[in-house]
Amino acid sequence: MTTTPFRKLLQANLLAIISLLIALASLSYNTWRNDATEQNRNQRAAGFALLQELATLQLLVDHLTYSDDHQKADAIAGWTRVVFIGDLAHLTAPKVEAGARALHTQWSADVGRLESSEEANKSMSRSIEALRQETLQALSALR
Repeated sequence: MTTTPFRKLLQANLLAIISLLIALASLSYNTWRNDATEQNRNQRAAGFALLQELATLQLLVDHLTYSDDHQKADAIAGWTRVVFIGDLAHLTAPKVEAGARALHTQWSADVGRLESSEEANKSMSRSIEALRQETLQALSALR
């Protein structure tokens, strides 16, 4: 019985081995890239929805403070928006999520005073603007 030395086997199959390694590396990279792209898509979609919700919340805050028609704005709708903003922020960057928690805290402190206090409106508006800026920065950082 003759045995083929390992070195000869390696030389005879070198092209196949290199091809297999390249295929595995390509598959691994493609899988990683698809995952990264999907995560960016999800963050982008959540960020855009978050910006829309922030605009709606700002409108609601302004209606509560400055409008005589409180049919257009009520605190319950505001709570719903603030909770939804927190849910959306969870799908984005950590700084945006922290900003959403700060917005929730600010809303909790000011919601009862919005109808009678322009200062409460201003503090809520600052919180909304801060979260909007964080969201825009997070969206700009996506690749």
